[in-house]
Amino acid sequence: MVGCLWLTACEEDIELSLNGDQPRLVVDGAITTDTMAHKVKLSFGQLLRQSAMPRVSGAVVTLSDGDDTFVLQESDDAPGEYLTSDSFFGRQNTLYSLEISNVDVNGDGREEVYTSESYLNPLIETDSVSIGFHRIWKLWQINLHAHDPAGVENYYLFNLYINGELYSDRYGKMSYTDDRFFDGSFADGVWIFALDSEDDEENLVPGDVVTLETWMVEKSYYDFVNAAEEETGVKTPLFSGPPANVPSNISNGALGQFAAYAISRYSVVNEFTAEEMLEMAQ
Repeated sequence: MVGCLWLTACEEDIELSLNGDQPRLVVDGAITTDTMAHKVKLSFGQLLRQSAMPRVSGAVVTLSDGDDTFVLQESDDAPGEYLTSDSFFGRQNTLYSLEISNVDVNGDGREEVYTSESYLNPLIETDSVSIGFHRIWKLWQINLHAHDPAGVENYYLFNLYINGELYSDRYGKMSYTDDRFFDGSFADGVWIFALDSEDDEENLVPGDVVTLETWMVEKSYYDFVNAAEEETGVKTPLFSGPPANVPSNISNGALGQFAAYAISRYSVVNEFTAEEMLEMAQ
């Protein structure tokens, strides 16, 4: 029996192997540099009872940046979802601490407390984004140009929007990398996304606006997304084992992730057809 985790970062269920028959709290929350109501979702699952995971209502959820503590308010429309104010935004170079209390997931009559921490790394601005074309594979290339600071391990996650619509709407379509191959150098045209010019849903036409969204994440969240992609990807039954839990950074045996990360976006307008790009690439 498995539970399903719906992650804030991506609208996709992740199967979680719930070992034993004890309920487990599942946490899904993120703090970013965007100014908006940020969300922490709480649910729980139990092996041998059900795969659907009901939301946890009535919890006390607080967020601290070391100076101030913010109490998140449970949504009236979506029980189990706890929100900051609309004016909240994460600060770079800040450690955020999450605490969840007033919950009794295992039903033993004693209150449980769950905690997590995530460091919001500084933003690395995108210098530019370019659109290329691979003439052999007939793929559009979305390329990043940016300077990576030297001597610091950086972890990048990328989303792609085409005309304002999210293309990377599942983990298999997201892109991510560390800086091991360009640490301290100018990443001049790193191929981030590939779009099939022979697929009507992916092919670009003149006037299309392509937006590359970059997240500066911690290694723990980078590893989490990597594992989530493996868990939700296509598997060959002959060689695939049972579902394995993706890494968690929540205390007290809870599942899920709490993440803080900086976001930047850079847009470019496509000027050519695939046929024109192919001709220029000859």
